[in-house]
Amino acid sequence: MKRDLPLAYGAPRASITVATRAIDVGYANTKYTLGRKVIFNEAMIETGTFPSIAASIPRSRKLEYKPGDQASDGCLTEIDGALYFAGKGVAMHLKGSQPRHVLADYSTTPNYLALMHGAMHYMLEDAGNPQELVIEHLALGLPLNNYSEYRTRLVELAKGTHFIGSVDSAAGTRTVRVLNAYVLMQPFGALANLGLTQGLGLEGWNLVIDVGGGTVDYLVSRDRQPNLTRSGAHSGSMLECAHAVAKEIDPGLVKNYQIVEEIDQAIRLRAETFEVAGRTYYLANYAAAIDAVLRTAYEAMLANVGDFADFRTILICGGGAEVFHSFLVRHVPSLERRIKMDAGAIFSNVRGFHIAAEAISEAASAAV
Repeated sequence: MKRDLPLAYGAPRASITVATRAIDVGYANTKYTLGRKVIFNEAMIETGTFPSIAASIPRSRKLEYKPGDQASDGCLTEIDGALYFAGKGVAMHLKGSQPRHVLADYSTTPNYLALMHGAMHYMLEDAGNPQELVIEHLALGLPLNNYSEYRTRLVELAKGTHFIGSVDSAAGTRTVRVLNAYVLMQPFGALANLGLTQGLGLEGWNLVIDVGGGTVDYLVSRDRQPNLTRSGAHSGSMLECAHAVAKEIDPGLVKNYQIVEEIDQAIRLRAETFEVAGRTYYLANYAAAIDAVLRTAYEAMLANVGDFADFRTILICGGGAEVFHSFLVRHVPSLERRIKMDAGAIFSNVRGFHIAAEAISEAASAAV
């Protein structure tokens, strides 16, 4: 995958260097960190998110920048000669039919790089849009089922100079230069965030369940050390739940990004109803279809993890954390007293990645 030359050059601005940042490109949402900001006298890791889908933009199409306009909320990036838009306003650039796939080689696709650039765009905005942002230590994550195969390639993709275009022609093309990149197992981020920052006792055996858009990852650890023999990932999570509901209404709806997104949001928020083509549907009528997807994921995890009896704590994170938590409490009530869940579960991993990058940064500074 080739990062092309910049689309345009704006007036030069100062270069700003930050020690650490983190990006978690999921199948449903891309999460990123903006460093620590003081909130109520506490230095909290600030985060952001946008949909994990990039729109292909024809070169003949002229995008008009309007401050505050949804269609301008994002960035342009050129990959292998093609132009993509990624960011919070991506829905304004999508066609009616836009299927979302869960691919094992997701991190090698142009869509993934465009989403990484989308996260970098918001990092640039947060820094005041300098001409160049230098990130000394960038942490990313991969699901457990493709971590070993693709982590080296992802490190190579992330390191170096990235050209980030803008809908605003006056802003020109900015650059993000990554000096060091690290790829972590996705559930490890939650282990760091929930366990180390919130004072949970993680001695003995513990289980982290990361319920993402495309996969349910599960990481078994003992005294905070991962046990990869009992850990793994199941390809089938929240997007598959939304697809299962859409198929029952009309199989063709699976290709409609906006409808799948609305069904997905209804499931995650446990809404009573959702709308499709002006008609109201009760989510309870599709509970069996949703539970079937979750049960398959649970049974796949159970087959690899083994007996749950030795786990002191079960940490649930990810955008589908509340949905999976509800499933477990209903179907395996004996686990309830051991389950812990972060209030901001969707950001558990990316916050943990940031914490890991901070630790690496501090160790590097101490060694100088």
